[in-house]
Amino acid sequence: MSAIDLRPKQKRSQVTHDKFLQSLQDALKVKYFEHISIKELAEGAGVSVGTFYRRFENKEALLPLLYDAFGKELGQWIEEMEAIECDTLEERVISLCESTYTFLDDRKSVFRTIHLNARLHPDTMFANPTLDRNEAYSRLSHLLLQSVDSNEAANITSIKQQAADMAIYMMINGLLDKILYPNLTPAIACSMTQMQFVQQLPKMLLNYLQPIVNPG
Repeated sequence: MSAIDLRPKQKRSQVTHDKFLQSLQDALKVKYFEHISIKELAEGAGVSVGTFYRRFENKEALLPLLYDAFGKELGQWIEEMEAIECDTLEERVISLCESTYTFLDDRKSVFRTIHLNARLHPDTMFANPTLDRNEAYSRLSHLLLQSVDSNEAANITSIKQQAADMAIYMMINGLLDKILYPNLTPAIACSMTQMQFVQQLPKMLLNYLQPIVNPG
């Protein structure tokens, strides 16, 4: 079952939707999604509860808007990462780890909501979001391969591509667990603080990537 595209077509409706989205984002700064009431969302948007229900069936119907808005921010961040020049694979990995941590940590309340609800209620998310997540991860993976020696760049093998994909997967999942669920498994298996983890993560990824992606 495909998710219904709730993005409004009229400008007036878009303004109202934006108010509800901002109200949700503000509320998420102080409490979890499951603890936010529709009355709070309506008050934050400066409208009545009735206005909310004229546009949305329930608060879960706001999730596609939140998902799409996060996708836009993700796309802008990736563009910033693509604009950064790195001379070596080591520089690129360190830069990616540090920047990914900052990006996710600054938005952890929003990302927690997306992370949980995308698994619990996948049909509430857009079938065709502004930024396809596969494309996003592919672009991050490509950044790791930009540091490949120029003589090898034209011959990037599937093994190198898979190695870069694996590194991005491990980086994102490791950081997510430390940021979103620091006191739960599997994050508690690593006794490092978040900052220590961010410092050590590039070393582990480089030990895996260097012999495959950029040997020599």
